[in-house]
Amino acid sequence: MCNLDADQKPVWRFSITKFLQLGLLFSFMLCGAHAATLHWQLNGVTFSDGGSVFGGFDYDAGTGEYTNINITTTPGSVLQGSYYYSAAPGLSTASTLIGVSTVPVFATTTMALTLTFSAALTAAGGTVSITGSAAQESFCANPACSSVTSQRPITGGTASAISNAAPRRWYIHDAVLSDGARIFGSFVFDATTGTYSSISVTTTVGKAGPGAGYVFNIPASSSNTSLTLVSASPIVSGTTASLALTFPAALTNAGGTITILNAAEGTCTSVSCGASTSLRSTAVNGTVSTSQQTDETAILPQIADGGGYVTELIITNPTGAPVTCRVTFWGDNGALLPLSLNGANPSSSYVVLVPGHSTQFLSTPGTGPSVTGWALAENVQRLGVIAAFRRQVPNVPESEATVAGIPATAGFAMAFDETTGFSTGFALANVSPYDTVIENLFFYDTNGNFIYSDSTHTLGPHQHEAFLFSSRYGSQLAGKQGTVRVYYGTTGTPANGTVGLTGLGLRANPGGTLTSLPIATID
Repeated sequence: MCNLDADQKPVWRFSITKFLQLGLLFSFMLCGAHAATLHWQLNGVTFSDGGSVFGGFDYDAGTGEYTNINITTTPGSVLQGSYYYSAAPGLSTASTLIGVSTVPVFATTTMALTLTFSAALTAAGGTVSITGSAAQESFCANPACSSVTSQRPITGGTASAISNAAPRRWYIHDAVLSDGARIFGSFVFDATTGTYSSISVTTTVGKAGPGAGYVFNIPASSSNTSLTLVSASPIVSGTTASLALTFPAALTNAGGTITILNAAEGTCTSVSCGASTSLRSTAVNGTVSTSQQTDETAILPQIADGGGYVTELIITNPTGAPVTCRVTFWGDNGALLPLSLNGANPSSSYVVLVPGHSTQFLSTPGTGPSVTGWALAENVQRLGVIAAFRRQVPNVPESEATVAGIPATAGFAMAFDETTGFSTGFALANVSPYDTVIENLFFYDTNGNFIYSDSTHTLGPHQHEAFLFSSRYGSQLAGKQGTVRVYYGTTGTPANGTVGLTGLGLRANPGGTLTSLPIATID
C-alpha cells in the first residue's frame, strides 16, 4: 500500500496533468566558498545584429578570479553565436571579462566575448551596466585572444549579483531519528528578519511513530539556532506532532553547511503545541545546507485535472527498502494548489510511502473544471517519478502520454513541429520562490538557422503557464519544424540563485492524438 500523508491517513491516489491547453558543537562548516565570491547573472544583453547574451559567471573580488563561466551568445545577422566557459588568461579585470569560446568556430579562429562593466565588480554585489565601445563579440587574432577583430558590439544590458542579504533555502541531509525514521525536506530562513517560510519537512515511518509532514513553524520557539515545526494535521491536543531542530551555529544568509545538533519529534499535548510528549530523538545528526544533493528533487512541469483529462503519477522504488517522498503542487498563479485525491479533502502537499520493489499508481479523479499547475517531488533520488496523462474528450480519439520528473534547469532545448496538421506546445514552470523569470525563447530550423526569438513573457515566483506555439507564434512558425531553445533569465537582481524555468512539451498530430516531448539539457 501507499501511504499519502496529508492528515495522517493511509493510502491515497494522486496525480498530474491536463496537458497543454493547454551533536558536535565544533563539527559544523560555514560556507565553503570564498566570502568575496558572488554569482553574476546577465540580463537583457543584446548585440547590434539582433543576437543576445545569456548566462552568468562567478567573480571573486578578493582574488580577481572569474570562475564557473557559463555564457551563450545567440545568432544575429552577423554571427551565429558561440559558447563561453573560460576567461582569457591575464586579460580580465574587475571591470572587464574577456570570455573565450570553447572550440574554433571558423577554421582555427576562436571567439572572444568582451563584457565591460560600468563599475568594478565588488563583494558588495549590486547591478552594473554593460557599456563602452569595447563591449563586443570578436574573432581572436591569436590563441590567447590578446588581440581581437570586432564583429558585433553590445548595445545594452546589465549584470546582477545574487544578493548576500537574500533569504536562503536550507536542505536537510542525512538526519536519522532514534527509531530509524529519517528527516528530509527544506525550509527558507531570512536572517535579516529572523523568520522561516516555505517549509516542506517530512519525517518518515519509524518504530515509534508513523511520520508526519510539516509546513509551518512556531515562531516563539524558533530562532536562528533552532526551528520548531508543527505537523500539517489540525492542532488538537494529542493528535498533532512537533519536530524541534537545533543548530550549533546561527543560520545566516551567507549560506553554507551546519550540523544539526539535535532533533526531537513528539506528540503535542496542548493546543498551541507549547508542550509535547517525546517519541524519538536524534540517532544520526545530519546537516542543513544551502547546497542541494544530486537528484534530491524532481520537477513535474505540468499538473492538470478535470476538463477532460486524467493524470496518473507512477512512482517506482527499485530498492529493497521503503522510501518516503513528498509531492507539493502549485497553481498557474504561483499559489499552492490544493488537489483532491481519491475523493479526499483537497491538499497541496502529500507524503507518499513507496515500499521496496514496488510501484505506486496514483490518479486524479478527472472530474470537474480544469485546474493546472506544476509539482515538486522531494526525496526522490532513489525513485523513478513518471506522470501519465490521458485525454478523454467526446468525439476525439483517446490518447495518453508520459513524462519523467526532471531537475530544475537554467535552460533547455526541445523539438517543435508546426507543419500541416501538427501542433506543438509548452508547459513552463518557474520553480524559484523569489525571482520573476524571463522566457527567452529562440527558434531554429532543422539546419540550425535562426528563425525567431521572443523575450517578452515572464513568470512570477512559482507561476506556471501552458500554451500552443500556433496561438502565440502562428505567423512566425507556420509550416516549420526545428528546435526551440529556452534561456533562463531574471528581472532585476537574482534573489539567491534558484534556477528556474523548467518545461515540458506536447506534440499533437493530425489524427488528434498527442504525445509528450521531453526537453534536452546540458550541464
